[in-house]
Amino acid sequence: MPTNKINFEEPTNEIYKDGKVVGITDKLYTLNSTEITFDDVLVKGDLSGVLNYNGKNIQVIQIDTAIGMEVTQNGARGPVWKGVKCKVL
Repeated sequence: MPTNKINFEEPTNEIYKDGKVVGITDKLYTLNSTEITFDDVLVKGDLSGVLNYNGKNIQVIQIDTAIGMEVTQNGARGPVWKGVKCKVL
């Protein structure tokens, strides 16, 4: 018998805290280990403490680069964190 919980919600690239979107990743990531590193996170709120990403609790432990505003061929966006390492709780 499987012991893992089944999540029927569609995967999303949004990071939640207390039911509110606080970050958006550059793509969908699979959480299969005890740590995950997101390439890019568009910061929308407070990313401290316990967060939720696709039904799993995570916590930011390291950020490689914090950019106030990133300008690309698709336009400007920000703030953006790059190399966001998280612990899967």
